[in-house]
Amino acid sequence: MGIASVFVGITVLMMVVGLAVNPFFLFVALPFGGSAYLMWYQASGKLAERMRRQAAAGQFNAAGRQRRAPGGFGPRASRAGFSARERARRARQNRRRAKRGTKTVSSRLSAAEARSILGVESSASQSEIKTAYRQQAKQHHPDTDGGNEARFKKISKAYETLSE
Repeated sequence: MGIASVFVGITVLMMVVGLAVNPFFLFVALPFGGSAYLMWYQASGKLAERMRRQAAAGQFNAAGRQRRAPGGFGPRASRAGFSARERARRARQNRRRAKRGTKTVSSRLSAAEARSILGVESSASQSEIKTAYRQQAKQHHPDTDGGNEARFKKISKAYETLSE
C-alpha cells in the first residue's frame, strides 16, 4: 500500500505539472496512475478475492489458466475449443492411461522370481540386494558395451519388487 500511495503522489504531481507547465506530463502520469491502481488492487485483497470467486465458479482449468468458451475467431479457434497441440497432448495422456490400465497383476514378479533374477538368497538383507542390483545393472545397462535393455528392465523390476 505504501508504494501504491507513492505512485499516486507522483501521478498527482505530474498531473498538476502537466496542467500548469506542459501537457506532455499528463501522458507521463498515465503509467504511474495505472501502476498505482494495480498495486492498490493487489494489496487491498480485491485481486485475491476475485481469483477465489472465479476458482469457485470453475472458471479456471487444472493449469490455472482461465477457461474460455469453445469456438471464436483467430488461430486459437478450433473444434471443442482446444488447439491442435492441446488435443494431441490429451490423446497422448489417454493412450498412457489406457496402457497403464491394461497391466495385469500377473505382470508383477514374485519375490522368489525377483531374488533369482538378482541372484540373491531369500535371507539377503536390503544392502545385499542393493549391491547385487548395482552389479547386475552395471553389467547389463543398455549404454554399456554388451548391454541388454530387456535384461536391464527385468533387473530393475526385480529390484523394485524386493525394495517395496
